[in-house]
Amino acid sequence: MRILKADQNLKRNCPMSKILKILLIIFGILVVANFSVLDFFFVKDRFIEKKTQEASESETVVGEQSKIATDSCGLSCQQEISQKIDEELSRLPSPAGQSSFSPSAPTKTPTQPNGKPKVVYIPLAADGTVASASWTNVVPSEFYFDQTNYPGVKEVRFEVNLLSLNNDLAFVRIYDATNKRAVDFSDLQTTSSTFTRVESSPLVIWRGNNKYTIQLRSVNGTQAQLKDARLKILY
Repeated sequence: MRILKADQNLKRNCPMSKILKILLIIFGILVVANFSVLDFFFVKDRFIEKKTQEASESETVVGEQSKIATDSCGLSCQQEISQKIDEELSRLPSPAGQSSFSPSAPTKTPTQPNGKPKVVYIPLAADGTVASASWTNVVPSEFYFDQTNYPGVKEVRFEVNLLSLNNDLAFVRIYDATNKRAVDFSDLQTTSSTFTRVESSPLVIWRGNNKYTIQLRSVNGTQAQLKDARLKILY
């Protein structure tokens, strides 16, 4: 009788033990899954952190390399610029001796204190002497001139102190050596045996940065002298 009751009790308790086992298994699965998820996110965070650090180090290296490359480029660029400048200067016409020069042009139209346009003088030759009946270059007197470097200019005139030693007729002019022609209206003359200031009409100057020289002559080949030759720029 007791054995029968024990068997009946065992049969009643059997479903409960199965449920308990199932619950334990589910719990175990959940625990394992939870740890797996945590491990996944931990590994993921470590991976991202490592990649971020590697990227930062890579950017630092690239930045340093870029800086070095930039500095190196800067030096090479400076050398290249210097070389280009030398090449361009070498293409310019060579001045004939120390007498040749290019008058410096004002960056803007100069004005007097009262606001009116003013006159600018460009010295050409301090003095010169020629004894010839033919046009002869005064040395030194060569210069380069480009009227486009003087924005706003209205007139360009030629001024000089001229002397004829024996009161013969003496002449002076500006010669355009680039275009092989005398500058129109630059011819001046005197018969005075003392220095006399003479001034030309407005000159007709051809375009371009041309080379010019001052020339002297006299009717009988006697001595002609000049001093303080200059261009008169009127604005």
